[in-house]
Amino acid sequence: MRNRAWLLAAVVLLGLAAWLMSRGDDNATAARKPRVEFPRYPRLPEQERNRRRLTLPPPPPPTDPSMERQGRRDPVLTALPTDKATSAIVFEASAIKESRAGKFWLDCMLAERGMDSFDELKDELGIDVLEDIDRIAATSKGLVVVSGQLGSARLSSLRGSRRAHGERGALFEEEGRMPVLGVWGDGIVLLGRDAQDVEAAIDRLEDKVPSAPPVIPEWASYGDAYGVLSADDLAALLEESQPEIAERLRGAVSQVELHIDASEDVAIAAEVTGPVKADIDDLGKTLGTAFSLARLKAQTDGEEQLAELLDLARVTPREGRFMLDLALPLPMIQKAMGRCAERHRGDGAPVEEERGGEAGEAR
Repeated sequence: MRNRAWLLAAVVLLGLAAWLMSRGDDNATAARKPRVEFPRYPRLPEQERNRRRLTLPPPPPPTDPSMERQGRRDPVLTALPTDKATSAIVFEASAIKESRAGKFWLDCMLAERGMDSFDELKDELGIDVLEDIDRIAATSKGLVVVSGQLGSARLSSLRGSRRAHGERGALFEEEGRMPVLGVWGDGIVLLGRDAQDVEAAIDRLEDKVPSAPPVIPEWASYGDAYGVLSADDLAALLEESQPEIAERLRGAVSQVELHIDASEDVAIAAEVTGPVKADIDDLGKTLGTAFSLARLKAQTDGEEQLAELLDLARVTPREGRFMLDLALPLPMIQKAMGRCAERHRGDGAPVEEERGGEAGEAR
């Protein structure tokens, strides 16, 4: 799937370092002081919120006595694929409601799945994104998990046939229509590339398959957006423009844990891990050097805000991993998003597109 919105975090995390060094004299941001706060740990309200979300009972006891028994679980995280090669990002509705960047991300993600705006989703299904939805989780496998107060959603208006799956699940299918939509209980909506993806998510929720740790650990659920990115997905992103960096990513990185604060300018805190200490240390040094060179170039070119943002960028080595901090303003993210950003104004509001020489409806 081209221009997948869940990859935004990967774009701004590792792709931007090379982009900053190669960009011309184009100023991507307005001249103002960046305001960022890096999410490095769950705050007390997030800890309490996460405990309230443990509504799914524990799975059956493991057959292997050496395996640790799990407690109560978060249904959104449980519904996600458990393959460690999967990338997954969770967007908090509070961030979408209060942040221009959050609303921009979600609008782009909905547009790529046939829902061009929040209003269309409300008109079609009776779901108010900013009021009814709690979280949206998007994965590189094409599965999207939506949670919230969805009992009043007009699912009966959906085209296609309804069929039950499991004890509390159902799928709505129409031949030739993508994506396939499913529901579980009255609080989970699932979108998948095919019926098998949706069925697999329901099976995980109902313990019809062997239990496995979620791809996003419950303790890592903090920030306005958070998740994990696989090395293969990051490398694929840079394959064409930075093939050498892409190859090094595949060899050095196993996974990137990501946390984003979007209350003002976007602040990204990431932990990058890899199987070989020397390789991950070398990659951390390379990224640190890239930031330093980009900072010097910004200072030389008189781009004060960009230089200030890069002053906030840090690569901090740890034992077999490194921590990466990066701050970005919204216009820079819009540029990194490419075609999706072209459909929006700089303030995150929809713009009109021309279709066949005539102005189309606002998207």
